[in-house]
Amino acid sequence: MGDYKASEEVVEWHCPDISFIENNADVVLANISDLSNINLDFRNGSNDRMLLLDGIHKNKRNLESWKNLKSEHNVRVTIDMFYCGAVFFRKEQAKEHFKIRI
Repeated sequence: MGDYKASEEVVEWHCPDISFIENNADVVLANISDLSNINLDFRNGSNDRMLLLDGIHKNKRNLESWKNLKSEHNVRVTIDMFYCGAVFFRKEQAKEHFKIRI
């Protein structure tokens, strides 16, 4: 997985009471190219888990991975922000995909 120490420092600056853990996290920050190396069980994971993926439009391979992830049965909501994407798994939520310009 990529080096996200700088991102952690920014998050800690704005949210000093937050803690980072390696496994079983509800918020997972990763590069989409590292998605296959991340041990995420989409079928049995937390209903409240959120994935924040960097680089979804960086190249064709990443974009294809993003499209495949959106089609996963347990993926309920995705938000395409061009440079990154957010993925939500809430079972109660209708399946929707958003694209916003930031």
